Amino acid sequence: MSSPNKKNATKYSSNNLPDYIQNACDWANMRGWKVFPTVTNEKRPCIKDPFGRATNNREEIIKLFSDYPEAGFGVPTGPSNGISVVDVDIKNGTDGWFNLRTLELDIPPTGIVHTPSGGFHLYFDTGDLEIPNSVSEVAIGVDVRGAGGYVVGPGTKMTKGVYTWNARFLSPVGKLPKMPNGLLRYCMGVKLEDNYFTGCRRSNVRNELMKQISEGFRNNSMASRIGYLLKKLDENLAWEAAQHINEECCKPPLDYNELQRIFHSILKKEMRNG
Repeated sequence: MSSPNKKNATKYSSNNLPDYIQNACDWANMRGWKVFPTVTNEKRPCIKDPFGRATNNREEIIKLFSDYPEAGFGVPTGPSNGISVVDVDIKNGTDGWFNLRTLELDIPPTGIVHTPSGGFHLYFDTGDLEIPNSVSEVAIGVDVRGAGGYVVGPGTKMTKGVYTWNARFLSPVGKLPKMPNGLLRYCMGVKLEDNYFTGCRRSNVRNELMKQISEGFRNNSMASRIGYLLKKLDENLAWEAAQHINEECCKPPLDYNELQRIFHSILKKEMRNG
């Protein structure tokens, strides 16, 4: 059985491409994204192993897309492209944007792609962070596409319309901002009053991290715990977690400047060690 909307392969010249291939090439070039073809007027991939075969090489894109006339393109999210996307739905009586705003999060201007259904995608730089995919867990009508996920890329045409990049908020070649801390916590399912360590709730690791620290052992113990945090969390979340541990576990808490000095010392060490 042939793949969806696949026809006999056509060899295209790199300088004379159909619009759908040129669009995929342009976005791969502008943003460095690895991309793969999606079925015409649908969101599903045209190919097997789309994440493994996704590419940002122009010639490889042309070859990959040439078998699928008028295909859209998918953008893998997570570490492979260094991005995560917050998908806000506004349809069927659900206003995901309103629900997201009720969380009172600071959301910076970023890459916004309007979707044919009336919602939009918010793109953020999340580097190597493996943010989990979720559906309506951040808020009703707000989905997250992170490690192992993908979104349909801008310029892709659907029956109901086109996925459109909004250049008013960020240029197509503009630098994406880091996902802000507050939103990052919700996307990773982390609550301050619970713990910062995804997958470690009520575990021995969490118990060790939250053990009481007496005055003579504060510096060494905090240095050790900060080292662990930086291996598991984004730098900003790790700093928030370190402050939380300091306040809850150190008796008495370290001075803010002293804690900050320890944190940056360990951060530099971790960066040197790669």
